[in-house]
Amino acid sequence: MICGNYYFTSGGHCLKRTGEITLGIIGIILSALTTLLGMGFRWISDSEEFKSVIFDEAINDPAVNPEDIDMIFSFMAGAGWALIIAAVLGVILGIIGVISIKGNKHPKLAGLMFIIGAVLVGIISFGIGFLPALLYLIAGIMCFARKPSLPDPSDGHLENL
Repeated sequence: MICGNYYFTSGGHCLKRTGEITLGIIGIILSALTTLLGMGFRWISDSEEFKSVIFDEAINDPAVNPEDIDMIFSFMAGAGWALIIAAVLGVILGIIGVISIKGNKHPKLAGLMFIIGAVLVGIISFGIGFLPALLYLIAGIMCFARKPSLPDPSDGHLENL
């Protein structure tokens, strides 16, 4: 049952889940921005114009090896895909977590989705997705740690337990 921004628990007490929802939504937005970063890496690694400019500059610098530049571009292509995959997983798991926690329906499922999302985004993105992973981790811990308080015996809500 809804009481303003609060959700009644079985004991008649309110438990607010605004923090988890807010952290989840911000994590979803940051994960979506990480997808754009991954797409940028892919674009740079596939752009022949960008490669030709870099190779032309490398010819003028004797300290730079063209093979190193090729290795950097291939790394950027792989990193771009890793960022895209991590961010899409983060968005999907974040949406599932936010939907699950909305209305205080399934806080344990939401916490699990947030923590799995945090681990996957943090590891797959090589740490570039640190901020959304941190937000998901905090939201997941909050989902598991926050429990409704027990009612005061003098309130008369003991019959609802």
